[in-house]
Amino acid sequence: MTGLASDVAGVVRSRALGIALRTAHIGSMALFVGALHFAGPEGSLRAWRALAVATGAALLVTEASHSRHWIYQGRGVLALVHVAVLGAVASSAALGRPATLAALAIGSVGSHLPRSVRKWSFRHGRIVE
Repeated sequence: MTGLASDVAGVVRSRALGIALRTAHIGSMALFVGALHFAGPEGSLRAWRALAVATGAALLVTEASHSRHWIYQGRGVLALVHVAVLGAVASSAALGRPATLAALAIGSVGSHLPRSVRKWSFRHGRIVE
């Protein structure tokens, strides 16, 4: 493959990886939050938490690779807030349930924001690609 066909194949592979990671992350977060809220056994919590963290970290890497401006765009800032809120789970057992619900809401809202908000750069004060 050369030229355009190679470029298209690369985009398709990248998109497929992003979709697979996002799906795995949503599923593992759902199971982790459910296990936490319904007092599942620690083994279940540990396994789903680990999978959610791993898929989340992989998503951060793939998302950040989309643009060098990602970190200070709306999408990057919300992703970092999502991670920070989940950090509260590790720091306090009492914050576990509300923090996971907040993280779910932030992740869901962040994934469905319009382009004008996702790509808004806090550094540049405008939409940046």
